Amino acid sequence: MPRTTRQHLTLFFLRFALAALISSATYTVAQAGSLDPTFGKNGVVASPLRFLAAAALQSDGKIVLAGLGDGNAQVYDTLVRLNTDGSLDYSFGTGGIANFSVPSGSAPEGFFAMVIQSDGKIVAAAVTSTEQGGYVNFVQVARVESNGSLDTSFGSGGFTTTTAILFTPYNVTGPQHLALGLQSNGEILVTSSYYNLMARFTGSGQLDTTFGSGGLVNLANPGPSVSSAPTQISVQGNGKILVASGGIAPIPLLQAGTISRYNSNGSLDTTFGSAGTVASVASASALLLQSNGKIVAAGSLTSKVNLPPASSDVGFGVARYTPSGLMDTTFGRGGLTGADFGKNAPLSGAFAVAVQSNGDLVAGGAAAQGPLNLSFDSLFALARFTGSGALDKSFGSGGLVTTTLVSGSTNVYSYVNGLLIQSDGKIVAAGNTLVGQGFEAGTGGYVVRYLAQ
Repeated sequence: MPRTTRQHLTLFFLRFALAALISSATYTVAQAGSLDPTFGKNGVVASPLRFLAAAALQSDGKIVLAGLGDGNAQVYDTLVRLNTDGSLDYSFGTGGIANFSVPSGSAPEGFFAMVIQSDGKIVAAAVTSTEQGGYVNFVQVARVESNGSLDTSFGSGGFTTTTAILFTPYNVTGPQHLALGLQSNGEILVTSSYYNLMARFTGSGQLDTTFGSGGLVNLANPGPSVSSAPTQISVQGNGKILVASGGIAPIPLLQAGTISRYNSNGSLDTTFGSAGTVASVASASALLLQSNGKIVAAGSLTSKVNLPPASSDVGFGVARYTPSGLMDTTFGRGGLTGADFGKNAPLSGAFAVAVQSNGDLVAGGAAAQGPLNLSFDSLFALARFTGSGALDKSFGSGGLVTTTLVSGSTNVYSYVNGLLIQSDGKIVAAGNTLVGQGFEAGTGGYVVRYLAQ
């Protein structure tokens, strides 16, 4: 019997509804580690920063980026704020961008580290170059209101003024040597690789002379060098200060790192590890303090031993410690785990680490070729580990994700140096793509968002 018009219409709408249901189900069960199509352009945002050094999440989910910016034939210490969909937040600075000039006769090197206070104000550490009886680079800390204007109640017009904290950057696309931390009372900690120092500023932007010697502390960890420097600061709930030292972005290096702990007055806490310091087999390029007090370091690690004449692979390495500085033997193998990115990326490493609400750890960095390949090409790379240290096979391909940001060229080096976990669990990776032999041909900051489940 032929169908009536009503039957045809009913069948049409049933098919339409079924197709919509299948489409919706396909989206909701998308592979963890997939690019989030609701963010930027297919999950990727090209930032206006020439160099992106740090990223942070505000309590409302907006993303703040710090680094080196330019405009009107000048370079600036620059902050950028993105809405949750990756678009520029026009309520911040000018069109989403806040550029800060340095005094006449000086030159900005860009913000290298950033944290957000509980009141929403942004604290960022920069390097400024000036002539003072010779060429000098020194650290300045700025505090910025949530609208992108300098907090003039801080330091002098929003910047600290001291030149006591010296610094030696290599170049804007090279190693980063500043780390920044906040104490619960609002005091600000910053490390510099020059002379291997840590300083503490009061909440009003002055050196805290009750800390160390006149506000300065000599760090116990080794440095500075091209391959090793203070990389990150974390403050424990009891006020004690953890400082990691090790491999520096952007090139992964197979070198052990250290974590040292200091009392709140700046003295070395000799009850931690061995006389105040623990060794990290992973190169300690990133540091994370979990809510249960456990300490995580991430960096580079031999991930596969190959037969000669081939070199062994270098991949991601993650180590976890108890709050007292002992290896956490419940994690990985004896407290250590890693990820190998295969023969096309034999010189890989992590420069950032974050923890998800379920305890999974996400490490981000570069999946890279190396000098033996006569190329420094690399991709944004992530690896996710369960709370026990195993690769999470539900994430990407066997626990690994790589993302190509710029294609069709040689000597394109991309790496993640910041990881954020949003309240909905999505993973935000921030970093840079360096282009050209020696990376001198150009650079740019990128932000990528991934689905977490």
